[in-house]
Amino acid sequence: MFTLCVIILGTLNVSSQGFEARSYVGVSYYQGDLSPLPTILSFSRGHLTAGVSTGYHVSKNFSIHTKFLRGTLSGTDADASTIGRRERNLSFNTSFTEYGFITEFSLNSIFKKLNKYGVNFYYTTGINIFKFNPRAQYNGQWVDLQPLGTEGQNIPGVGAVKPYSLSQVNIPFGIGAKFKLNPLYSVGIEIAPRLTFTDYIDDVSTNYVSFDELLANGGPLSAALSNRTGEYFNSGPLMVETGTLRGDSSDNDWYLNTSIYFSYRLGSALPVVPSTPLPLPAPVGVK
Repeated sequence: MFTLCVIILGTLNVSSQGFEARSYVGVSYYQGDLSPLPTILSFSRGHLTAGVSTGYHVSKNFSIHTKFLRGTLSGTDADASTIGRRERNLSFNTSFTEYGFITEFSLNSIFKKLNKYGVNFYYTTGINIFKFNPRAQYNGQWVDLQPLGTEGQNIPGVGAVKPYSLSQVNIPFGIGAKFKLNPLYSVGIEIAPRLTFTDYIDDVSTNYVSFDELLANGGPLSAALSNRTGEYFNSGPLMVETGTLRGDSSDNDWYLNTSIYFSYRLGSALPVVPSTPLPLPAPVGVK
């Protein structure tokens, strides 16, 4: 990808070049098995995000950016709309970091009438690597869930096939609007969901493994945090058979980031080199 970017940049007129730096602050929202409603547009509580980016304006209508973002995602069955999901009593919290390449294409170049509003509307997409680590509170302490194999990942031939990776790829896509304050400074707003390829941001995806199997092969923490319905009823562990539905593996988790940013243009347009050489001055004394 880096080589492709270099080739693209090298083939374009230098008069369109210009660098830009941005600082972002916003809110992220998780959507998955622990969202309040079992629908694709049900988001859990929002958390603060912050980030920075550097960008290169390839042309008036297209730019490429490298971006870093850090934030938090969470979800809990305590916010669920149905009693059955509240009784499941699962929850998670994870910090996340993402970094990658982002492109922006000006919509004003297609919809010319947008120019009259003095705002540049754009579509953005790209590719990110993001890191996460779901945790849950148990007996007043935060416990990392992935090493526990709460869906049988650490038991050969039982439950989920293998432990999920804490480093994943996502595809950001969304829209933004940029308001120019002067030739150097701008402010903007952006709404961009992240399409992910994992269903384990929340550590919930497939089926329960029985309490006894997890206790024998994963230990007491794995057994306790896999099925927490007993805590909801203030009773002992609830015994369920291996294969009982725990989550919905048909849809991957995803998250939405909304942000505002402050932008500083680092370089203005560079002069175009003349295609023909300028005439040399005549020697002194020659008419």
